[in-house]
Amino acid sequence: MKAAREKTRGLGPGAWVRVGIAGVAIAMSSYAMAQDKSCVSLKTEAQVEESYTDAQGKPAKRLVAPGKVIPGGEVIWTITATNTCEKAADKVVIENAVPEHMSYVADSAAGPGTEIAYSLNGRDFKKIADLVVREADGSSRPAHADEIKRIRWTLGVAIAPKSMAFARYRARVK
Repeated sequence: MKAAREKTRGLGPGAWVRVGIAGVAIAMSSYAMAQDKSCVSLKTEAQVEESYTDAQGKPAKRLVAPGKVIPGGEVIWTITATNTCEKAADKVVIENAVPEHMSYVADSAAGPGTEIAYSLNGRDFKKIADLVVREADGSSRPAHADEIKRIRWTLGVAIAPKSMAFARYRARVK
């Protein structure tokens, strides 16, 4: 089954992007914050990595729409933010939930020119090294990647008119 994609506009905290993978519909919460929210639209796309042989006969990899994704398989989530206005979109923040039936893959979040923060509870965001889990006995330990619930990318520069920025991460099907 190919991933179904919905484009969302004028995103706020309640915006949802739905993507179907391997016959299971999942709901992902993605939203962008900016000075003028109506200028930034998001598109969330699920892809998988496929190995192939290039024209020179060398092994290569490319991203393709997912077919069947089984437990242990990885999905690459790409969130594209497009500035649809005639003026630059400043102070853009992209936030995305890791789907409940998936686990974030350590060190996979990326976004050119972004500062990335993570949340264990969906409210408090920190750098990954600063995330701490308090155990029932009162002790604490560093958070594990599979405990991350949301990822936030803060863009370091404005998105020019009619231009795009992107954020990406990998998640493994539980």
